[in-house]
Amino acid sequence: MSDKSKNISKYIAILSATVVIIVSAFMILNYVQISTNNPIESSLIDNLVKKLETSDNDQALREEIRLVDLMSRKVYFSYIWQIESGAWIILAFGLVFLTSLKIYTKKETIEVVQQSKQKHFWEIKSDERKWLIVGVGILASSALVLSFLSEKYYSDFGTYAEEKFSDNLPLEINDKDSKSATADSNQIVTDTIENSGTDESASDSIQLPDYPSDNEIKRNHPGFRGPFGLGVNYKTKLPTEWDGPTGKNIKWKKALPLPGLNSPVLWGNYLFIAGANANTRKVYCYNRISGALIWTKELKNIAGSPSKAPKVTNDTGYSASGLTTDGKRVYAIFATGDIIAIDFEGNQIWAKNVGVPDNHYGHSSSLQFYKDKLIVQYDDNKSCKLIALSTHTGAEVWKTKREGQISWSSPIIVSKANSAEIIVNNLPYVASYDAETGKQKWKLSCLSGEIGPSPAYGNGMVFVANEYAKMIGIKDGKKVWENYDYLPDVSSPVAYKEYVFFTTSYGDMVCINQKDGALLWHHEFDNGFYGSPVIADGKLYSIDRTGKTIIVDAAPKFKLIGEPILGEKSDCTPAFADGMIYIRGVNNLFCIALK
Repeated sequence: MSDKSKNISKYIAILSATVVIIVSAFMILNYVQISTNNPIESSLIDNLVKKLETSDNDQALREEIRLVDLMSRKVYFSYIWQIESGAWIILAFGLVFLTSLKIYTKKETIEVVQQSKQKHFWEIKSDERKWLIVGVGILASSALVLSFLSEKYYSDFGTYAEEKFSDNLPLEINDKDSKSATADSNQIVTDTIENSGTDESASDSIQLPDYPSDNEIKRNHPGFRGPFGLGVNYKTKLPTEWDGPTGKNIKWKKALPLPGLNSPVLWGNYLFIAGANANTRKVYCYNRISGALIWTKELKNIAGSPSKAPKVTNDTGYSASGLTTDGKRVYAIFATGDIIAIDFEGNQIWAKNVGVPDNHYGHSSSLQFYKDKLIVQYDDNKSCKLIALSTHTGAEVWKTKREGQISWSSPIIVSKANSAEIIVNNLPYVASYDAETGKQKWKLSCLSGEIGPSPAYGNGMVFVANEYAKMIGIKDGKKVWENYDYLPDVSSPVAYKEYVFFTTSYGDMVCINQKDGALLWHHEFDNGFYGSPVIADGKLYSIDRTGKTIIVDAAPKFKLIGEPILGEKSDCTPAFADGMIYIRGVNNLFCIALK
């Protein structure tokens, strides 16, 4: 090798080592800095949140929170970019350093007579190279390890900020400004950078979607069984011990004015629930932190609403269907066929009657939403329909008539690669429909009896079941397996990881394998279950009919974690948010949190 080539290799090695050392030093200093100070003081967030709880109508405070939220997200994504870029720079220049150093130190052919002397020279140089490589390697490795730890700090901070702001910042929407909504954090940052300038001009130029992102939905509990109706909640650090009669870990308890079997739904600091009897139908909004009643909305003067309520059974009632909320409005349906949309200030945005259900028990299918469409499963003794209404106006977007007979189950929303599907079941079908158009994608005849349980979904498979029939695993509209051992009759199954969990009205709790339907474990409890189980924080929460919550490990082996009691009966499904659990009893609404 020529001296010129060796010199070039030497300078490249020196330059690349310098880059690695400098970037590594910056990343190590970055870790030291964030381990002692967060990018934005959490006390600022906490103080703003506390102010908002007592000043819901303070518009200036809302704008201040939005600004801090925007700043925190920009900081978060900027630091994430720096960490990722720094790691790639270290890896790239580290590889250049090793390659150029190897070229520079490549031995030339040496005369035999000089062998002894040259051997000593190269041994010395080899030791120097070894320590140089070790030193740079340790520094670079330390920087890479700390970069991952730094990313965790920022990830935790990002989650903290998102939960604090998203959970506490109400979105004011009415017919005039119904197109402004919370965008997902990536969109907010991108739009702000592209439209930099004054706050006012940036606000005017940002184009926000008029529906929440999937991440926003997952941060909340917007409907029956949580996000998308799938029975899986994403909150952690949830209580497993409480006692209603003694007040242990009961944060607050509120008497419910009207009966109902719908479960609480949550968005931010708002909790919504409904109640009804033959004469009155109401929706209630509570502050989920304090339990204070914010507003009550009674349904009145709805065109098409029957003057006399239809007959229903006591175990269904007039308000069994779950509500849903998209963060701008809350939507409720009752046994009369009345549907109402209410904004977060308690104002009626629209209301309509979709027809009085001819249902011998009473209508109980819960609402779902997809983007700007409210999804209504309307099955009665006359016909079966799947309806999409505009969340802004209540106008019909599409309506699909379905074959089969009446059901009491609820739809689920399943996201695919470039689309979303609505999965529903009735007698005797389970079917999938395109969420945008309502067109049927597939249908399978496999059920019998009176269909109450809703579908479950996981790992590309749909799971449906009903008492006196069977449980079926379905993939792409084709039956994969069936199981007859234990079957739910009221509560719905839930899919999690590689398993399907469900309960029965006889007190059975069951876990089966998603792949082949094989029984993994079964445990029999003293009391039956009507409320559907929900997965949260890696645990299965299921409330029996006496109000006792059975908590088990959501795993292939049975492990009982707790059996806390409510102190009154309950046939509902729990809701989860920020270390808190919300349960509707027969008489009261409970907030459970560690004290």
